Amino acid sequence: MTGASAWNCHVLFPVSRRYNMKDSVVIFGAGAVGRGFIARLLAANGLTPVFVEADAQMARRLSEVDGYIVHVTGAEKRESHVSGYEVLTPEQSGEISKALANCLFMATAVGGRNLETVARIVTLGLAGASKQRGRPLNILLCENWPDAEKVLAEALLKAGCDEESFACVRCSVERMVKGGENELDLIAEGGQTFYVDRRTWKGEQGGEVCGIEGLTFTDKIEAIYARKLYTSNAGGAALAYFGYLSDCHFLYEALEIPEIRKNLTKLLNVAKQCLIESFGLEEAGLERHLDELMNRRFSNRDLADTVQRVARNPLRKLGSQERLAGLAHLLRRHALSTEPVSRVIGSALHYRDPADAESLELGRIIAQKGAGAILEDVCGFERQETCFEECLEFYDYFS
Repeated sequence: MTGASAWNCHVLFPVSRRYNMKDSVVIFGAGAVGRGFIARLLAANGLTPVFVEADAQMARRLSEVDGYIVHVTGAEKRESHVSGYEVLTPEQSGEISKALANCLFMATAVGGRNLETVARIVTLGLAGASKQRGRPLNILLCENWPDAEKVLAEALLKAGCDEESFACVRCSVERMVKGGENELDLIAEGGQTFYVDRRTWKGEQGGEVCGIEGLTFTDKIEAIYARKLYTSNAGGAALAYFGYLSDCHFLYEALEIPEIRKNLTKLLNVAKQCLIESFGLEEAGLERHLDELMNRRFSNRDLADTVQRVARNPLRKLGSQERLAGLAHLLRRHALSTEPVSRVIGSALHYRDPADAESLELGRIIAQKGAGAILEDVCGFERQETCFEECLEFYDYFS
């Protein structure tokens, strides 16, 4: 668990495991992505994952067992056993310093809101490790958060970290991971590549020297991240918000409704055209990617992604640089139809969940100022834009 409350707690957890830092990678966050994707990839390459986990209960459970199982689903189903890891908590500054001094690189999977807390811990750790390390610390940002690498870099500098001592590296993680039948085991999607920005990686020939199978360094991270944001993330949002209005619990249930599937197809098709025109992505590759999303990921009953999980935090997901409004701005720039994404935004404005503070705040703003206030202040639309008018029309349509 990597929520804000956990990352701001102060619990000292004694770690009694063996501590071998050779060929290790420090992972901040032992949640679904940290355990089910990053650590699994590292362990499969013979490296030692070193978790820094704020949730004391999760840290204790991980340290008490010899490992956990990741059930890989998709085209090929298999079980992957992850073991040989180490576990630390944020309060163990001395151990974290040792880990940062010797690790190959570091990764975060804590959620964008927790990056400032991570920055303070890393700054303290690097201060104690600077002489021993002798080279910059590359930090992979495995966060579904706009400009996460810039957020962490600014926070590190603000905390007093020397800008030559680190590099915050953008990456794109597209695999879906969810909890399994017990507290530690996970279910993960197989077959997706982990892309890393070669240009911002410091030293070691753009990272290739790491030789980690499944880690792909690229000079086109913006295009790859945009593909993820405007197809996988936007498509999931469409299923979630349309599914909410149709009383669906799982995304695959929404996909089985013909009208929703038709509207999702329209959205993905305009996103495909936009990606081709904006980034020069190859059409055949995009077609394969969209087929994978429609016929394997969104319909996967093993993953069984829920409407509630994908729809949560609607104010963030309606942001001007995010999966929906960001796509709308890009479509308008290329004179492409914004109608498919406006339909999704209009439905998203209706999302309410008593357990989701952002959805309640969304409702409060609309009740006081009208839906147009969200479209202007959150999505970044101007009132004279066609997209603004379309979103209001669809908001009224779904009312």
